Amino acid sequence: MAESKQNLDDVPTCSICMETFRKPVMLPCQHSFCMECIGLHADKSKPVQTDKTSGNTGNEGIHQLIACPVCRAPTSLKREGVAGLPLNFHLAEIVEKFSSAVKVEDDTPYCSLCEEDNQAKAVKFCTTCAVFYCQECLANCHPMRGALKRHQLISSLEYLSQETSQGQVSRDRQSTQQPSCARHGQPFGLYCVPCGMVICMGCVVEHPGHTMQDIKSAAAKVKPAILNKTSELEKVLQETKESMSGVMRLQNKIQENQELRNREVEEAYSAAVEALQNLEATLLTWPKKPAIQRVMYPPLAEDLKSTQPLLKSLHISYTVTSA
Repeated sequence: MAESKQNLDDVPTCSICMETFRKPVMLPCQHSFCMECIGLHADKSKPVQTDKTSGNTGNEGIHQLIACPVCRAPTSLKREGVAGLPLNFHLAEIVEKFSSAVKVEDDTPYCSLCEEDNQAKAVKFCTTCAVFYCQECLANCHPMRGALKRHQLISSLEYLSQETSQGQVSRDRQSTQQPSCARHGQPFGLYCVPCGMVICMGCVVEHPGHTMQDIKSAAAKVKPAILNKTSELEKVLQETKESMSGVMRLQNKIQENQELRNREVEEAYSAAVEALQNLEATLLTWPKKPAIQRVMYPPLAEDLKSTQPLLKSLHISYTVTSA
């Protein structure tokens, strides 16, 4: 890091603004300046009339002479002014590399386990835990032994480089895509065997002496049992669906039988009513002679009298069935 800081300090700056070059242009004396800075310097110089004695009208026009801010060597500007000065491509390349280095320097993440008021720069990133570690927290919380031995550690700058090249957004977005600890905000990376729960690296200090397993290894062990239970649940679900189908079929059958019984009752009632009406019509058309009716047709009168309760009963049954 110290070497990087020294390299950043060695990057040349503009002699006018004393800042990093912005679009450096070069004067004939080989001194370079920001195009904007040398333009402001040129604005303070007075324009001069070019020599017209040569008779060459192609060179006529207003030119401008400026003095180099460093060595005072004169420079003649053409009509386009400082825009006509050549760009210093070598210096521009140096500035570009410097800008990239500064961006990486500024984006260097902080340790995920340090206290917020005293966070140190991260030196490593665990791709399994998705956690940044400073040197001290790496030694204390992520020793490369036991369940942590199989975790992959890369430098924090290498992680940022991979993240940029793959078009990912930020480490915060990546961490939110994984189940995280509600207390520490870090992704779960370990499984505590005695407690039977997943924990993050921040929870390790709260489980002293407990046997830890890598979360992927623990998941691989319980996966067969989960798949077996899932298969059983799917079987129960299928049986439940079949039972529900049977209940629906039985309900439809009951409804069909009910409708059939209602039709049979209606037909029987209609037939009985029709028979009684016919009998009544026959009796009413006979000569109304009480003596003859009592002597010659007593059975008919008795039949009519006996069918009245039946007619009433059928009417009640029809009314109940229709309701």
